[in-house]
Amino acid sequence: MTGLPDVEKPEATVLVVDDDPDLLQSLRVLLEAYDYTVIMAANAAAAIAAVSEQQPDLVLTDIYMPDADGFELINALRQHNLNVPVVAMSGGGRVGGYDNLSVATHLGAVAVIDKPFSNASLIETIERVLSGQKTDR
Repeated sequence: MTGLPDVEKPEATVLVVDDDPDLLQSLRVLLEAYDYTVIMAANAAAAIAAVSEQQPDLVLTDIYMPDADGFELINALRQHNLNVPVVAMSGGGRVGGYDNLSVATHLGAVAVIDKPFSNASLIETIERVLSGQKTDR
């Protein structure tokens, strides 16, 4: 007996993908406060490797990142049959006249969230996706 309290297994593992290190760290602190295990990746290539190796329960990805963006990440996950639910986040923008989060949904994201978002709305979105409910923006 160690004298330490029993620790429950985290609810789920979330891979957070964003090129902003400050946002990555903030999301890590938030998600860990809700007992999620957090994996972080700064780009799509690192995210694909993390999904293959660590098999997260959910991917939370930014859309606009250098090198490979969130659209490419969603496509790569689907092409490699890595069936992990994706939540796309973005601060706005358009692709070919369409809202980029609508494009992310069309490509396979199961939920989207506009930046800036509240902590509560992010946690609610993640919990809905992990419980198998599709979410609307």
